[in-house]
Amino acid sequence: MEDLLLNIETSALGQVMRDSVWLFPLAEILHFMGLSLLIGSLLVVDFRLLGFARNFPVAAVYRFLPLALTGFGINLVTGAMFFFSDPFRYYPNIAFRLKMLFILLAGLNALYFALTVHRHTTQEDPGAAIRTVSALSFLFWVGVIILGRFIPYVE
Repeated sequence: MEDLLLNIETSALGQVMRDSVWLFPLAEILHFMGLSLLIGSLLVVDFRLLGFARNFPVAAVYRFLPLALTGFGINLVTGAMFFFSDPFRYYPNIAFRLKMLFILLAGLNALYFALTVHRHTTQEDPGAAIRTVSALSFLFWVGVIILGRFIPYVE
């Protein structure tokens, strides 16, 4: 693992992330914008499926899902940039590892939603299974945010 981390650290991306005065702050700005897009979009979908704002059709809130995926894509790229900047700092960090776990759990939850319960959500009252998936989505992403904020303060 140490060799892999060293290869990441000494890569061109790792070098430019450490050497550039503006690239890391720019990546942070994009990361927060991507997070806002991701979380904002998912809140609309999750809260509607949890039973809030019933005056909005379920099909209408699904139009926010591509925005959420765009935000996730932005965060995937910028998050990798952060990791490449200092892999020996991020990899052993418990907050970072837990954040990655929560992202994995959120992704598996989304995959489960897409492959199973999503097919039954054309109804205006989606049902208990979908409410559970939506509640888990909300909790996982809140966990990702909290853990992400802990990364700089935990060793």
